[in-house]
Amino acid sequence: MKLLLKRTLLGLTGAVTATALLIVGAIGYVQFVEAGSIVNQRGDLRPVEYAIVLGASVKQDGTPSDALEDRVMEAVDAYKDGKVRTLLMTGDDGAFHINEVETMARVAHEAGVPAGDIVVDGHGYRTYESCKRAAQVYGITEAVVVTQRFHLSRALFLCDSFGIDVQGLAADRRTYRRIGFFLGRDLLASFKAFWDVYMWQPKSPVE
Repeated sequence: MKLLLKRTLLGLTGAVTATALLIVGAIGYVQFVEAGSIVNQRGDLRPVEYAIVLGASVKQDGTPSDALEDRVMEAVDAYKDGKVRTLLMTGDDGAFHINEVETMARVAHEAGVPAGDIVVDGHGYRTYESCKRAAQVYGITEAVVVTQRFHLSRALFLCDSFGIDVQGLAADRRTYRRIGFFLGRDLLASFKAFWDVYMWQPKSPVE
């Protein structure tokens, strides 16, 4: 009986260890596989047609959160610098949480980007959907992905998995509250991204 219990415990320990190693390895892969695609300064970007601007939260009064405002304005500056010619605003249209893309398009237009150079995808309810739709719906094959640095590696991994030749532009224009929480959450989401790409294709949270 004691021998059986010992073997069972050893087996469980091995299974837990193997699972932990798998999770850590998947997270590490997602976080570092596209590290070479991250550009530190806008001036170093290779000019392409599209910037994919990923959505983030909007305040109840319709103004963008700090993170979302910085993403949009970083993309606007890349547009004004001639590094991109079209901004794809991708995020929630309000069917999941709150309308992000309407605010994104408005802020970019008010900052000087002509409406004809702004494309809105309101069905980017998750980063996975944003990248998938950028490739499969809008036919984007190369793009600058604009988001905060803590989110950038996962976004690049996902967009690359759909065949988009990516460059990453970090939109960290200020210090963000609860940054430790967002970093931790994104590490967990990195394993989910790995699972979504290689194990089980997810459905959109909105039918």
